[in-house]
Amino acid sequence: MIDFIERMPIDDVIESNYNPRIITPEALNYLELSLKKFGMVKPLIINAFNNVIIAGHQRKKAAMSIGLTHLPCIRISTPKIQDEIHFNLLHNSIETNHNIAYLEEFKIGAYSYCPSTKIKIKGEPQNVFICSEITRLISQFGEWGSVVTDSRGNIILNTEYAYCAKKLGFGVLSFSISDEGVAKFMKFINIEYGKYNYDNLGIKTYHQFMAQLKRRSTDGRRLNKSTLYEKYLIPNLRKDDSIIDIGAGRMSYFKLVKSQGYNIHAYEPSLRIKGSNNLDIKEIIANILRAENEVKTNGLFDWCVLEYVINSIVNDDFEKAVLILCNATLKSTGTLLTCTRNIEGIIRPFNQKSITAHKGRQLFCLDDKNYTLSIAQGIAFKQKFHTKDSYITLLKKYFDKVELLFLDDRSIYCTCTVPKQLPREVYEEYLEKELNIEYPNGFKHNKHKGLMNALISKVVDRYG
Repeated sequence: MIDFIERMPIDDVIESNYNPRIITPEALNYLELSLKKFGMVKPLIINAFNNVIIAGHQRKKAAMSIGLTHLPCIRISTPKIQDEIHFNLLHNSIETNHNIAYLEEFKIGAYSYCPSTKIKIKGEPQNVFICSEITRLISQFGEWGSVVTDSRGNIILNTEYAYCAKKLGFGVLSFSISDEGVAKFMKFINIEYGKYNYDNLGIKTYHQFMAQLKRRSTDGRRLNKSTLYEKYLIPNLRKDDSIIDIGAGRMSYFKLVKSQGYNIHAYEPSLRIKGSNNLDIKEIIANILRAENEVKTNGLFDWCVLEYVINSIVNDDFEKAVLILCNATLKSTGTLLTCTRNIEGIIRPFNQKSITAHKGRQLFCLDDKNYTLSIAQGIAFKQKFHTKDSYITLLKKYFDKVELLFLDDRSIYCTCTVPKQLPREVYEEYLEKELNIEYPNGFKHNKHKGLMNALISKVVDRYG
């Protein structure tokens, strides 16, 4: 049975310190008007252990503003803060109303619980992808949702939740409003009352390795082939070419190309010790020193590989730092091969009636800059997505010639040549930022100056 408290003192409901959503003053005003007109028809969802809000921060803010003293709350058990954040993100993305359903038991102007046998569904859901996420959350946390109906029991908010609850043998908590208020209610409910914002979550740069796509495994099994390496780099290499892989991940393709006798170097600031998530600071420094020696001895590189790194940056400033490093590593005749995640591939599943073609996909909650938050192994990290045009526009800030190589709904592949000559102070600022990131407990290795100065020296002479 759902753990529902209809009147919880508002002071007992605690705001979280990580809420990944913000609200504008205008939207907050509309939310206040909605609460005055209809009351709190949608309960907050809180942690049963400590009454911390998991979903409903903006509703409490509006309730306090208009003087409400009690809140309706659904309690669920989420012992880990990562679970709270994950639930918050998904909850706001899957409260949809694309199906037709009605209840045979409800109360106008009040909450009531309708048993599974009294939930009536007309047809199968239009979006199986969203229903699979709702089902997974119910299975993990128990009953957590509610619906709103009109005075005849027709569900006007959250029909997909009712569908999933019935399939699992659960009933639903409902609040019913009079028919004359439905049109006004739907106008209020379609206003965006919160936008995603992950700035206050304290995501660490060294955790961003979690956002990188896995490539060829070190034991030789090709679980995920690298198109960038297999199709665009290796077939075009000459034996005397020099290559650097920026954001080389677990070093699998770096090791493959090196074993074939090519002069390849790698930089991965979040390199892990094999078999663990512990940082391999010693090898990170060793790679920097090897690259430094190469630049001092033989100059800049013929090729730079940047595979899905722009997808795994923590903010736009590090995006700039990564691309300035790529620019600084290349000869005037050098080539950057790069790819990133296509935003089309994460939007399309919302319009799918079948989940089979999208096995393994997840819901992505994008902020205004197309960042999303993900959590794996208890680690929170961000991912950024681009359109074809936004990625090409970004790359043209650092290279005079940018060519689209390949595009599908998953990835965008480009080649960049003729690196732009940027002001020296820009190189100094952003190479410092990228080559000497902060690690746990504020540690910095400070072994980057040699490579940084060597690159700047060669860049100054790049075009004579």
